[in-house]
Amino acid sequence: MYVSTNQKNGKPIQMNDNYKRQLVLRKLYPHAKVLNVYGDLEDGSHSDGRVKNPSSKSLRYLVSPKVKSYKEKKFTCPMAQHSRLRKNPQVLKTAISFLWPNS
Repeated sequence: MYVSTNQKNGKPIQMNDNYKRQLVLRKLYPHAKVLNVYGDLEDGSHSDGRVKNPSSKSLRYLVSPKVKSYKEKKFTCPMAQHSRLRKNPQVLKTAISFLWPNS
């Protein structure tokens, strides 16, 4: 299923019940800094092979504007596949820079 989102704020056009239940999280973590990484295989699927990019980007709407900061980063390459993202050297570098910005 393809999920459409508002390009500016990531709000899904349609929300399933599980997503709606998670909206309460917007109020719980006002000091959190969020890094959202997602992959795009650039094969026309607009996904990492498992999760569609609009679904990945809808995290912005779920947590913003309540969190302290929100950063989103898309990765494109064979290592951008869903199960490979956690082993992708570029993702690891991005996560380390996010967690320890002055290192």
